[in-house]
Amino acid sequence: MALAAPDIAEITQLYAAYNLAVDDGDGDGFAGCFVADGALVSDGNPVEGHAALADFARSVPTGLPGIRHVATNVSVTGDGDAATGRCYLLLMVAGGQPQMVMSGSYRDTLRRDGGDWRFVRRDFTADR
Repeated sequence: MALAAPDIAEITQLYAAYNLAVDDGDGDGFAGCFVADGALVSDGNPVEGHAALADFARSVPTGLPGIRHVATNVSVTGDGDAATGRCYLLLMVAGGQPQMVMSGSYRDTLRRDGGDWRFVRRDFTADR
């Protein structure tokens, strides 16, 4: 059975919560987007588990003030309590003269965990 519309809506909100949390440096909110042993893998470099994910998110806006993650073309498929997703990422820096810093794509594995959808693993590949 395919994902129901409410599941797709919840997963889409998860994508937004992830981006807003990392842009705000909200480590706990960002880590909460993942299952307990979840991982973000960027170009082969993993950040695994809630503590490491939270530390990563806290550091992002410090290293690049005004950062804005913009996810586009979010597409999810799945069945029951498991799903896969993908989207494009546009990484912007806001300010006097907004500029695009990077683009890339995510391939995601998601699972319903404690009644909520969470990322199990996000694989990010930057465009070259």
